[in-house]
Amino acid sequence: MDKSARERFIEATTRLIEMHGYHGTGLNQIIKEGGAPRGSLYHHFPNGKEELVSEAIDKLGQGVAEQTRRILNNADSLTEGVYAIFLFLAKKFDDSDCVIAGSIASVALETSHISEKLRETCKRTYDSWKSAYEDMLLEHGFSASRAAQISTFITASIDGAIILCRINRSSEPLMQIAREIRILLEHTRDVE
Repeated sequence: MDKSARERFIEATTRLIEMHGYHGTGLNQIIKEGGAPRGSLYHHFPNGKEELVSEAIDKLGQGVAEQTRRILNNADSLTEGVYAIFLFLAKKFDDSDCVIAGSIASVALETSHISEKLRETCKRTYDSWKSAYEDMLLEHGFSASRAAQISTFITASIDGAIILCRINRSSEPLMQIAREIRILLEHTRDVE
């Protein structure tokens, strides 16, 4: 079944903002990549680029959160689940010629001070990612406060690693942090 113009615009926007950021992605690029007429873009997204990017981030965020939960739920242990997520992201990054890994960091950095809508969307997305780790930590007996701290650490480590991967054009920073987080989780106790 063919995708709707709306879906194609969201997919094109997701790819383009991860590669070029918010300001580096123009509506003409989105229209060209989406393969639908300009009028169709404004029909589906009457508030323009900000609305479209917000929906693209929401969709990306939901997909990453679902994938994270799947990987964590299928792992033999919490440590191996988190490590598997880093492996998954490293492979995705390598397969995309060092461009795509499911990060919204560029949009968050570019827009959080100029667009309340995009700041809220990015916050909601990061919160959903943190929640996937937090739920798993709670299931493994960590207190709520410790689970919140560790899930923030993992989420920030992933996006920081992705930035370093892009700069180095290598997935090695993801793998280095994966090894360190594995050690950390193996030796972490539930201490405030």
